[in-house]
Amino acid sequence: MNKRLRAGADPGAVAGDALMQRRGEWYLAEAFHDHNGGEVPMKRSKFWSAALVLLTAAACGPGEVVVTAELDRMDPQTGEVALQPVQNMRVDLVPYDRDQIFDSLSAAAASPEPQMPQELVIARDSIIVAQQEWRAAESEWLALRERLQEISEEMDQFSPAESRYAELFAEFDQLEVQYLDAEDRRNEAFQEFDRLQQETFAELEQHQALVGAWEDDAFADFSIAAAERSGGRDVVVDTTDATGRTVLRPDPGEWWVYARQQLATEEFYWNVPIQVDRGDPVEVRLTRENAEVRPVF
Repeated sequence: MNKRLRAGADPGAVAGDALMQRRGEWYLAEAFHDHNGGEVPMKRSKFWSAALVLLTAAACGPGEVVVTAELDRMDPQTGEVALQPVQNMRVDLVPYDRDQIFDSLSAAAASPEPQMPQELVIARDSIIVAQQEWRAAESEWLALRERLQEISEEMDQFSPAESRYAELFAEFDQLEVQYLDAEDRRNEAFQEFDRLQQETFAELEQHQALVGAWEDDAFADFSIAAAERSGGRDVVVDTTDATGRTVLRPDPGEWWVYARQQLATEEFYWNVPIQVDRGDPVEVRLTRENAEVRPVF
């Protein structure tokens, strides 16, 4: 169990709801138009009053952070890998560096963190390689299956007597052989991956239990350390929408964008530092490139 995954260290435990603020330009627009859509003459003094309200709101309001999350994922129908938005993922703006707290508590722990034995490291790495080979074989198999389906659907549009039908039939025959070979490779790769998992599962589970017990002691004061570093600011929390986007409005200052996303074989961990000021929004992209990627068995 990784120290940054522990429920007890979840910054959401001290999170406050993000307050939605009105946009300042709404007030200025209302000063120029009545509620029926007609224009209203405005005296210069009223105009400057409205402008002052707008500037004051901008100077005293919160900052804005726009987070977009995208990951390259395989389409289960076609086997193709493409960049896709990460939907319904929780995103936290944390007023302290989680990793720094964990490192500090680890250094002060009564005993060092239990390390995985070298033979178990080798076994774990073998599982990761076998998992990657299985996924690659599955991707090839899915792509061939998709192409066979396309050919079959196109053949339905022609008569067997037409030349295009004969061309498609020949291509189907050729690809079907490749498809069956890819299916065999996929099944063999999965069996090897599953065998390696079964052989080392008990040892990996035992090691994780040792690490978990150590973390219970070492990170017992995480909440205290987090409160000391927060400067009285609450964690701001939201969830990404269907486009993988969310907008958060924290107070100005130093923040960390924290998020986790688990896929079938990998987990992505982000802890991205940013500086928030009033004015232009801070845009943050969460991708494979700026994530810590961890294998999932």
